[in-house]
Amino acid sequence: MEAYEYVVKNNQNETEKGLMWGDSEQEIAIRLKRDGYKIYRISLQNEKKKHKWNHTMVVDVTYQLGLLIESGVPLRRALQLLCQGKRGLLYTALYESIERGQTLSQALRSEGCPPIALALLESGEAAGTLGESLQYISRHYDWERQLKQKVISAISYPLFLLLMMNIFFLVTILFIIPSFEKVFTTMHITLPLMTRALFALGQGLKSHPLMVIAIHCVVIGSLAFAYKQHSIKCKVHRWLWLLAHRYQWSTCVYYTSMLKVWALLLDSGISIIQTMNITRPLWGNIYGVECSKQVEARLLSGHSLEESLRSGQIGNAFIWQMVSIGEESGELVKMLNHCGYYYESILSKYIARLERLLEPILLTIMGIGVAVLVVSVMYPLFTSIANLGGQ
Repeated sequence: MEAYEYVVKNNQNETEKGLMWGDSEQEIAIRLKRDGYKIYRISLQNEKKKHKWNHTMVVDVTYQLGLLIESGVPLRRALQLLCQGKRGLLYTALYESIERGQTLSQALRSEGCPPIALALLESGEAAGTLGESLQYISRHYDWERQLKQKVISAISYPLFLLLMMNIFFLVTILFIIPSFEKVFTTMHITLPLMTRALFALGQGLKSHPLMVIAIHCVVIGSLAFAYKQHSIKCKVHRWLWLLAHRYQWSTCVYYTSMLKVWALLLDSGISIIQTMNITRPLWGNIYGVECSKQVEARLLSGHSLEESLRSGQIGNAFIWQMVSIGEESGELVKMLNHCGYYYESILSKYIARLERLLEPILLTIMGIGVAVLVVSVMYPLFTSIANLGGQ
């Protein structure tokens, strides 16, 4: 189904423009003629807005729809009410799809909705708890958004400080240091190695800026090209994956969200095998995806989840033990949630520690850099003044 722009005249001979969804231009023409319009132009919308399904959008859409449906508003009426709002184009497309007999999950799939949300929604549609499932999705994606914001807020200020520090050193080397170089040249003194290196760096940056930029571009381009090679990318991803088994902070990064997603899907009635299949792309790691395929194959051959995870190198001893207890007691969802909350608390501690340490570390580096600049310039200056005084 596509969006078509139209220009028509109504019974009062007034020109009207609008947007209508349909499978073909002929269908749009039939619908407009049926409503008594005289058609001037119908054209396919060339630049269809791409819906960017980030966490914020998923939370907004599912929360609004879930709230209206749980309040007793029918789905079609809820979509009509939301068509006039901020995401009117999306809600209009959903409404048109629902009118054609599709379910909400099918309509959202055609608009590119994330697979986790779709799986939970399909489960809710089958159980007759659509509004509750939408609220469930909203809460989960809101939790993921808050977790992501914690990490971003922890590194945003240090990154800003690092940027300002680089700008300061660049301005100093390009515009301030050269004035001292002229003074030392007129004094005819032998400069220390550190001072000469600093002057040479400033002169090189000022004389050949394009060459410096070209060198940086070549280096960055070479690294990007090397990373895109499948063999190198696999090695890097495997190394990152193995870090999760050695260091707790890396374990938290990989498993905090995934454990909660597993629990969420299993709790909604989705099978373990389907859960593994749905969440496979979420690893963001080629080696992790291959391990997930191995786990799925082991599950299909009749092995338990704990055995499959251990064999597929997903998780660690703590996760395997908790999964084993959950399978034996019938409380697998509860155990996965416990693991998720445990690693979430540890991740929060690491984020807080990162916030405390990054700023003083960067300030220390800045202090050392300023000290190097001052010593490089002032030491030969004071030495020459002392020599002149001794004469």
